This record gives sequence, C-alpha cells and structure tokens, in this order.
Amino acid sequence: MANLSSLTAINDLKKSIVIDEEALNKAGQDFLELCGKIDALLMDVTNMLEALKSGFDTPAGRTFMKSCENCLLEPIQQQKIVVTHIAENLLMAKNMYQSVFTDYRDVVYTLSN
Repeated sequence: MANLSSLTAINDLKKSIVIDEEALNKAGQDFLELCGKIDALLMDVTNMLEALKSGFDTPAGRTFMKSCENCLLEPIQQQKIVVTHIAENLLMAKNMYQSVFTDYRDVVYTLSN
C-alpha cells in the first residue's frame, strides 16, 4: 500500500508531465482528417474549373481560367502541404515520446505499489 509521501510524489509527478499522449494522437488524427477534406475541396474546385473551361475558350477566357487556377488551386494545395506537415509532425512527436509515456506509466505504477 502506498504511503502519504509516495502519493504526494505521484501527484507531483503527474503535475510535472505536460505532454499529453492522447492529445498528440488526436491532434494528429484531426489534421489527417482535415487533409482529406482539403483533398475533397481541391477536387471540387478542379472539377468546377474544368466545367467552366469550355465557356471560356478565348485568349481572355484562358487568361481568366489561369488566374482562377492560380488564385484558387495553388493556395489550397499549399494549405494541404502545411496541414500534412503538421499532422506528420504531431504523429512523429507522439511516436518519439512513446518511450517517455511508457516510462512515465511505469514510474507511476511503481510509486503506486
């Protein structure tokens, strides 16, 4: 049975750990889900622009369509790169800290018994 000083040590240890394994995992998964939504948006905008192209088959129309691609598609593609990078880094951080989370659980278990 744990005595009062070991319970205090456990509580102090819990307060000092600020990396939340589940929060890292959830954030990484949420960003991956957002990547899927960005892909769907990119596909919708691409399809919309393809549908419009036939009505803009003039030099000015082609310039307009190129402008739409630059102003609509490129920012979405760049946003996806950033969101993907964030998702990968969050999941990588969770994996890098996995041994810390495991050791922490072991210490808490040991101090509890």
